[in-house]
Amino acid sequence: MLLYIKALGFSEFNTKEKTEELVKEVIDRPTRRRYFDLEEGGVHVEFYKSYGKNFGVVAYGEIDDKKELTVYNIVPYAEGRHVMDTQEIDVAPNREEFNYSGFCEENKFGTPVSFYLQNSIEYMGWQDDYDIGIEGVSLALFAAEGTVVLPVEKTMSQEEKESEEIEDMIREELLKQARAGDEAALDALEEEALEAANNLRERLKTEDLLTVLEGFFMPVTESEGVYSVLGTIVDAKKLVNRITKEDVWRIQINCMNIIADVYINGKDLIGKPMKDMRFKGTCWVHGKIEFEQNEFLEGEL
Repeated sequence: MLLYIKALGFSEFNTKEKTEELVKEVIDRPTRRRYFDLEEGGVHVEFYKSYGKNFGVVAYGEIDDKKELTVYNIVPYAEGRHVMDTQEIDVAPNREEFNYSGFCEENKFGTPVSFYLQNSIEYMGWQDDYDIGIEGVSLALFAAEGTVVLPVEKTMSQEEKESEEIEDMIREELLKQARAGDEAALDALEEEALEAANNLRERLKTEDLLTVLEGFFMPVTESEGVYSVLGTIVDAKKLVNRITKEDVWRIQINCMNIIADVYINGKDLIGKPMKDMRFKGTCWVHGKIEFEQNEFLEGEL
């Protein structure tokens, strides 16, 4: 997933040699380190290095009994600023890459989200103490490319708006019942999805996709957490990578009730992001499980 490091202003780090330089810098001069003793022996370690306001890269590795470090991968990281409500979070290990993938559903619309787990050490510690509650998941998206597009034109009256809000409340209640195993609620949701799909097909015969759909959140590859995203821009701020001096846009979007921060290299963004416009792009989704208490080991090895 080195493709997505460029989102944080590393467009020139696209070769093996450049990547090795970056890994060495992160390990030799990290901003902070986290570690976790593994049951089978050795220590899982994470080296974080900041390169801008609330963003940077992290190198994951393992230190064996001989104190030798093996680095498995290096990925971007950033702080998501909004906690998404979710009922349950499933986490699965990827032993080949020594990381975790998470999966959850947004509460209101039931949108499924697969993500690369950012705080794996906190999760491993939490497995030993299930008394610590989970508040939700904060998402950070790293875009390989993106475009700013016009918003959907709306002429909705106040009565229609209130009607839509009531429909959303009914759907949220159906989702709750379906998650509890109510077959009637499941049938109602399936019928609603089928009707929506049929309406979409009919409209696409005469209209463009971007005028029909206000937003979407769709997986595009077999790789976990890579999505095609279209969402309404809530706010946007231009940041700078302190080392490369490249511009990095942080764009907060609302996509099907999922509020997340998208990070994208200024060179890869077409258009200027502004509130109420929309962002469309291909993104690698990272998620941080927000625990009621953040207890982890951090420091010198």
